Amino acid sequence: MLKLNFISILISIAVFTFLPTYSNYSFGADIPEGFEELFEVKESMVIIRNIDGSFTRPIPFLTSFNIIKLDPNNKYAVARVSEYLDKNAVASDYSQQIIEQLIIGIKDNAQCLGKLDECVLYPEEFDIVHNYNDQELYLFVSPEILLLEKGRINQGYHSSKSEHNGIINSFDLYINDYYEQNSIISWNNETILGLPHGYFKSDFNINNSESGSELYEAAYHLDIDAYTVKVGRFEFDPEMNSTDFLNNTARLGQNSITIGTSEKLLVGGQNSDKVLSFYVPTSGSVQVYRDERLIYQNNVSEGKNSISYNELPSGRYEVVLEVSSGGQIINTQTYQVYNSKNDSLVAGGFDFSFTVGLFSGSHYDYYDTDIINVEDDFYGKGLLNYQLTHSLQLGLGGMATEHGSMLSVGGVYTFLDFGLNTEAVYSQFEKASHINANVGVPNLNLSYDLLNNEQGDPIASYLYGYADYSRLSLNSSYNVGRGRSLYAVYSLNRDKMLNPLMGSNEEQYQLVSVGYSTPALFDSRVNVNIDYTDSDNNMSLSLLWSIPLSETVETIAGLTSNSNGVNQFKTAVRKNELIESDSFSTSLEATNTYDRLQDDMYQDLLLTTNGSTSYARMNASAQTSTNGVRGVSAGLSSTQIVTSDGVYVTDKASTAYTIVDVNEADLVDKNIDEKGYFTLKREGENNSKFIIYDNETIVPLNEYNEYEANFDSESVDLYNAGEGEVNVFSHPGTVASIVPKVSRIVSFVSAFNDISERPISEIECHGEGCIDVNEMTGGVYRVTVLEGLDFELVSNQTQCLLPYKFTSTNQMNFGQNYCLPVADSNDIYLVNVDDQQLQALFLGTYENSNTLTNEVLKLELLGYQVIQKEIGNFKAIYIAQTSKEMEKMIVQHKQEIDDLKLLAKRLNKADSITYPLALTKENK
Repeated sequence: MLKLNFISILISIAVFTFLPTYSNYSFGADIPEGFEELFEVKESMVIIRNIDGSFTRPIPFLTSFNIIKLDPNNKYAVARVSEYLDKNAVASDYSQQIIEQLIIGIKDNAQCLGKLDECVLYPEEFDIVHNYNDQELYLFVSPEILLLEKGRINQGYHSSKSEHNGIINSFDLYINDYYEQNSIISWNNETILGLPHGYFKSDFNINNSESGSELYEAAYHLDIDAYTVKVGRFEFDPEMNSTDFLNNTARLGQNSITIGTSEKLLVGGQNSDKVLSFYVPTSGSVQVYRDERLIYQNNVSEGKNSISYNELPSGRYEVVLEVSSGGQIINTQTYQVYNSKNDSLVAGGFDFSFTVGLFSGSHYDYYDTDIINVEDDFYGKGLLNYQLTHSLQLGLGGMATEHGSMLSVGGVYTFLDFGLNTEAVYSQFEKASHINANVGVPNLNLSYDLLNNEQGDPIASYLYGYADYSRLSLNSSYNVGRGRSLYAVYSLNRDKMLNPLMGSNEEQYQLVSVGYSTPALFDSRVNVNIDYTDSDNNMSLSLLWSIPLSETVETIAGLTSNSNGVNQFKTAVRKNELIESDSFSTSLEATNTYDRLQDDMYQDLLLTTNGSTSYARMNASAQTSTNGVRGVSAGLSSTQIVTSDGVYVTDKASTAYTIVDVNEADLVDKNIDEKGYFTLKREGENNSKFIIYDNETIVPLNEYNEYEANFDSESVDLYNAGEGEVNVFSHPGTVASIVPKVSRIVSFVSAFNDISERPISEIECHGEGCIDVNEMTGGVYRVTVLEGLDFELVSNQTQCLLPYKFTSTNQMNFGQNYCLPVADSNDIYLVNVDDQQLQALFLGTYENSNTLTNEVLKLELLGYQVIQKEIGNFKAIYIAQTSKEMEKMIVQHKQEIDDLKLLAKRLNKADSITYPLALTKENK
């Protein structure tokens, strides 16, 4: 903490004691004796606090105990301060005033006492405080002098070109199969192909239902500066920008091209707090459908449950949530989902989108009516959204075809003080109208959807179906505190199916669901839920009491009742963590149920598991019952990434990735736990840090963000001879790779002589494993290499041999070795031995044996001088002769020489070092 230290207080006392009459103390006033040095103005390095609380790099100022000045002759310092003010969005007029005041000098007269870093001032324009002890400068400003939109106006755009691309394929497989029920198999598949400019995306579903399979998207997307282009097949309007709210919940199958504004590439470039809440009276599973498409499935326990919007597709649409147990649907609710990622606009800014295309494949069946079929009709559509104020957006849109038109108006209002979020869109067709509205405040969401299409407008029927309907839903949840929570759901649905032959068929029903959860005695928990539906004028009450028996075992008692009284009792025992695993959670539940209406008692056994590996996310349940119900349900989700470097599989679904593919050298010890330290920055801020343990690590990235990824092996005592970092802007389809090549660093000491036993004066290291060679003293060298990588020590066209097998593995001093003129050819070398110049031929490296001794003796008898040099456990052998007839003698004795060469070792020298050499004897 920044505090006024003891000397600061002492100086202040001295000043007020000895200079009481100087209320207007000037820069040139007398200084108290003994404090002259503190009041001396001299250059110091000062850091300035940014408005966001961070600090700049040091900037030179002229400072003393109570004065800080900016030297006008120091152009560097003036430029840095100007840059600081510009970065903090200070208006140019005030920026100049601040610089001028700093040049004159700032006297320490601010009303700040104690901890300066906690001082808060509210100036009319600006105020400056100097912390002399820590050489820090604090700028306090009024919002009136800031250009709050400046950063957005002056920023540029990232390049539309993507340097790192791949294929990203994600799938979700859902299976439900129960005895004497139709099985359900549903496969969702989304593929993104990253391209140098833009990306291609496909999205389809395959299932075994009567509706069959459907293609939801097959389109090319391109972002260029402040614009985006989308071309292809879409089942819904593609997400563009802040105009998306005008599309509301319409389903518009189309083959089209759309152009609009976008800030996705803007330099410096949601819904995690939104959930679907629902109640489950007994353990089972939940499925969420968007139309007939199953988009989410998971296991659920009894009581209050929720699904985050982050687990649902983006967009604005209606979903049907079904809770089932034993294959039977026990609860169904309809929700309006608002999960759009709109670009933000500054006040006075606007977004637009314009589409031309063909209607393609209506989702709604109205072909047995007299409504005009607009399938394959050409249409044009335009949307405009204007940010009137920081809180209010106003939108306008229109669509026209040969058989009709539509005009839409809407608005979005946000009041942050109350957490209010509202939006409403009204669409007028030639013979129909549609209203969609949503209001959200903390702990409460209200949505309303109304279609008036009694006359069968062709465009309205294509978008929303041939019907009249109204839907009102309210969802509220509140945390009471101390582990207690309350939630309530209300929905009102009115549907009128229109048929020109049979007239209209109207249905209306209401649902009210209220739940309360609270801790109780013995660490237990009680859940109470009340449901009422007016379709059968029935009210039901569910009561659940969960009592833990141990950390992993709990018992559940429950009952349900309706207007006629209690109709069902249930008791269950559940064992959690059935299998000890860090990746999966498993539970086994045995239930006894008495059904009073059927006067029947039956037992259920339910096994569930949820979890993930590094390759996939999975959930499964298997159930059997004495009443004949038995079956299984399962879900599997995985993502595959294809690049030029290989294929990778991960459980983390995303549209962009960074892959760290560690390449280990040829190490003896393949079980290195820590490969390196990985850091990831997003938009310049730390995003994640962790140690990499696996050779392949897949890191998901958010699309349209700038990332800096760094791999550091030195922090875990490894050397990286490969890639260590990558900077990338994440377009969809971006797959950036870092390919480190890590090795341990090994140093050893060896002395080298030549064949004449003279110390070698110069040695060089060649090869991938080389790091450094240092001569410690005459002929003695410290060599630093990478474990497992090839290297070669040479000196003046001779090879410096290290023994292939070392006699010692617990120290790194290899003793005396040689740099000798070895070669694979039959070259003859001139050498000096005992002051004699000889012609020599290298025969190879050998192990000691009787056969070797006999062969050497034969050569000596033929007139050769045999030179032997110890290389560890081996011997390097030469034959030499003073005679100029050496070449003729070699030809003459070729057979004897070849016989000796047959005994030579194929590997005669070490060309890499492995890690056990660096281990101490105790660690081996």
